Amino acid sequence: MPVPGLPFTDEQLFPLQNGVLVAWALLAVAPRARFTMRVVTATALFFSALYVGLMADAMGKGDTPDFFSYAGVSKLLSMQRVVLPAWIHYVVFDLWTGRWEVLDAGRRGVPQILMAVPLFFTLMLGPSGLLLYLAAIRPFFRERPAASKQD
Repeated sequence: MPVPGLPFTDEQLFPLQNGVLVAWALLAVAPRARFTMRVVTATALFFSALYVGLMADAMGKGDTPDFFSYAGVSKLLSMQRVVLPAWIHYVVFDLWTGRWEVLDAGRRGVPQILMAVPLFFTLMLGPSGLLLYLAAIRPFFRERPAASKQD
């Protein structure tokens, strides 16, 4: 389906979402580098703007979605025009969750090597990575009193 104002279809735009892998790689290998959070934030903002445009177009096509029932959400997610923005929704929120995990781990002095597993699971399976970080790593590290706040 063509994207409004762009000479591309959703299928042609879909591979663009792989661009978030650069941000994920920086979170995994250079979380404390000054440019890492800038790249992650810029990536999240870019894909958020793309999401807003795609979703506005999708919702402008007619049906008012019912977000409060299983049937309504099932119907919404079955619409071809909603697939790409729905996926970008996951991509952005998983990336932002990974960003939070890295910043929180930095304030707590969590060794970078320990973050590889929860970051991988956050990238691939969203909430499971967050749960892994919150339940299996974070409880063992207290926040440092002099840590700078970057949220």
